[in-house]
Amino acid sequence: MMLSSLKKYKHIFVIILILIISTIILIYRYNKSTPPDSLSFKVTNTPNSEKLAAAILLLAPTTGEFFIGDTINIALLVNTLNQSINAVEGKITFPSDKLEVTSISKENSIISLWAQEPITSSNSVAFSGGLPSPGFIGTAGKVMTISFKVKSDGDAVIGIEDAQVLANDGFATNILSEIIPTNISLSKPKNKTADINNNGKVDLVDVSILLNNWGTPKNQSADLNGDNKINAKDLSILLSKWSPQ
Repeated sequence: MMLSSLKKYKHIFVIILILIISTIILIYRYNKSTPPDSLSFKVTNTPNSEKLAAAILLLAPTTGEFFIGDTINIALLVNTLNQSINAVEGKITFPSDKLEVTSISKENSIISLWAQEPITSSNSVAFSGGLPSPGFIGTAGKVMTISFKVKSDGDAVIGIEDAQVLANDGFATNILSEIIPTNISLSKPKNKTADINNNGKVDLVDVSILLNNWGTPKNQSADLNGDNKINAKDLSILLSKWSPQ
């Protein structure tokens, strides 16, 4: 019975066997002719791709020690890190109880078009400006220089707020990545010698120099107590050191 069944379906078995063998041959030929990774996908970084450059705003000098009555010149600089920029804006802040703005200079500034001229308030200087294409690329582009007068002692931070550095890319991309403030130490002046002209004597010549600077001094050496005024206190200090010979 079993033999008869095999004879009956032998043609079907032969056809199935042929199909299996043909399929194996096709698969073998396909794998042999196709590179191993032809069907794989690789994600690679483009060799020439570059990260968008950044920019730094900094105040210079970044540190220092100064005395009451001194004038400090602080420059606002921009480092573009090889990216072209065409606009800068922000606000310089400072402690009004310790510092006072006496002047602002735009000499040698990279900014040629001021949308907002530097405006001084009691504790800040706001500004906004730019320059035409091709813009500016550099490590120390000067935006402005601010002169401060030291009013009192203590530590002071001159900082930068609400700032932007815009790329010359046609999209006004803000590329500002870092801000470097100024940290300074302010002290009362050390006692000055009453020998104003440094000739080894305290005499009428020193008195004459002191009187010629009476009021607001042009010669800071005559300000013996460092309060940025020449008055009876300075005269008293000088006379207490009197030594004409």
